Amino acid sequence: MARNVIYIASTEELAGKSTIAIALALLARSLGHKVGYFKPIGLESSLSERREALDEDVKTVSTILNLKGEASLVSPLTLKKNDFLEDLGKHDLSEYASKIAVAYRRASESKDTMLIEGGSNLSVGSVLGCSVPKLAADFGARILLIARFKNDFVVDEILQAQEYCSRWGVPLLGVILNRFPQNTLERANHVIRPLLEKNGVRVLGVIAEDSALSALTVKDLHQVIGGRVLGGKDGMDKTFQTVLVGAMTPESAMKYFRETKDELVITGGDRTDIIFAALEAGIAALILTGNLYPNVKILPRADDLTVPIILVPYDTYTTLQLIQRIVGRIKSSDRKRINRAKALVKEHVDWKTILTGSSA
Repeated sequence: MARNVIYIASTEELAGKSTIAIALALLARSLGHKVGYFKPIGLESSLSERREALDEDVKTVSTILNLKGEASLVSPLTLKKNDFLEDLGKHDLSEYASKIAVAYRRASESKDTMLIEGGSNLSVGSVLGCSVPKLAADFGARILLIARFKNDFVVDEILQAQEYCSRWGVPLLGVILNRFPQNTLERANHVIRPLLEKNGVRVLGVIAEDSALSALTVKDLHQVIGGRVLGGKDGMDKTFQTVLVGAMTPESAMKYFRETKDELVITGGDRTDIIFAALEAGIAALILTGNLYPNVKILPRADDLTVPIILVPYDTYTTLQLIQRIVGRIKSSDRKRINRAKALVKEHVDWKTILTGSSA
């Protein structure tokens, strides 16, 4: 069994757990550690060649770390995104906890450091008796909380997480304040950090939102959401960092388009006014929802400006949800972003305390 077991958890989705796990794993290896990775309960985001449910984060981390063995050892249980209770009910629920425990013992054999990744929040798995604090107690792990800033309620969420963990007698190693907008960094360090530490929560790092990590190419996006590329195909390698929904007047839209760089605009194919405004403002790409084809005059202009226009069958809300799931996620083949994640953690996180107990 590993000597150092870190359970990387969060209070919500898209906090950056997988990215932090990758960076810590690579830094641990630089110290000569034998590193293992484990995600007890994954969430289906794609299907394997055998039509088996896969958690893309698990697949990515496993590939980057070159983990050998069956995928079921790294993530023994993968749930559907929604409506998974019927599937769980086909078996005795106690069998799942046993299956997770057996897989963890095998995955952690001969490892110095084990990094365990939690689900979208601390309570995921509670129906199976496998919440994050419960499993952390079973595995002798310390919990490293990753918190993303949306508003000041992040402090309440972190303190509630601390209280939840303490009920299980599991130590909260600390929190990394991750993906904080640049304009909130001063408040993160001089308001939020002191308040958390006053309440007994150790802040182990503050990482700003980084464009090198969050930017995606239009081609990457198209591979995930599908759809038909109607025009601007020569611009598929463009990157975008911001997603805007074009549901305003053309005048208001132009203001937003000009104030924001490298944006992706989502709108309906019937919003000819918004589409032309977006093209002339020099956006990165357009996603047209609801299978509504645009005016034929638009496509030649998109080709001239090399602005991809992708037609999808989903409504605006569904399209936005699909895009948000992949923004900030690293692919195993993207060495530049992997190295950037490692550099950010090395520079802004007290990583040696996390991995060895000694201050960096």
